[in-house]
Amino acid sequence: MIDYKAIPDEDLFVMCCEGDEGAWEYTYNYILAICRWKTWNLKAEAKEMAQQVTLHLMENAIKKVKERTKFRNFVTKMTINKIKDSFKSKWRKRVPIDKVYVDEDGEEFSQEIADPLPSHEKVLIDLEIVSVVDAAILKLPAPCRVIVREYLNFKMGLYQDYRELSRVLKMKIPTISSMARRCLNKLIALKEIRELMVD
Repeated sequence: MIDYKAIPDEDLFVMCCEGDEGAWEYTYNYILAICRWKTWNLKAEAKEMAQQVTLHLMENAIKKVKERTKFRNFVTKMTINKIKDSFKSKWRKRVPIDKVYVDEDGEEFSQEIADPLPSHEKVLIDLEIVSVVDAAILKLPAPCRVIVREYLNFKMGLYQDYRELSRVLKMKIPTISSMARRCLNKLIALKEIRELMVD
C-alpha cells in the first residue's frame, strides 16, 4: 500500500496529473484537514469547501502549478484563498437579524442583534497570519523548512501521532522534538514573525 504522505511533492503532482485515484483521495483529505482547522470555524462547511477546492484543482488549477516541488504549498495557498473568498462573499450577503421583544407593558419592539456566524474579520485575520507564516518558512534553511512545515501539519492534526510524523520525516521522535524546537526558534527570530507576536 502506498503511503501518500511520504511521497515528495513533485511525485504527488505527477500522480495527480496522471489521474491516480489514491493521490487525489490523499489531496482531498489534505485540503479537508486545512478546511477543518478549528480557528477557521468551518466545521459545518468543511466537506463542501474541500470538494469545491479539489474539483477546481482537478479541472483547471493544477495546470497553474509552476513549481512541482512545492505542490502541497500551492494546494495550501489555493485552499486559503478559496476560504477567504467564501468568507468575503458571506460578509457581503450578511443581513441584520431583528428580534422582537415585549416590554413590561406588553408593547412590542424590535432590536437588531448580532449575526450568530463567526467573526469574519477574525477569520480573515487568522488566514492572513497563515499566509505570513507560510512565506516566512520559505526563508528558513531547507532542512528546517521541511521540519517546520511537517511539525505544523502535525499540530494542525494532519498526522495521527508522533509515530506517523516520524515516518514522514524519517527521524526518531526525540530528534524531531529537538530539531523542531531549534527550527521554530529560527522561525520566531524572523522579523515578520516577531511583528505578528507583538500584534
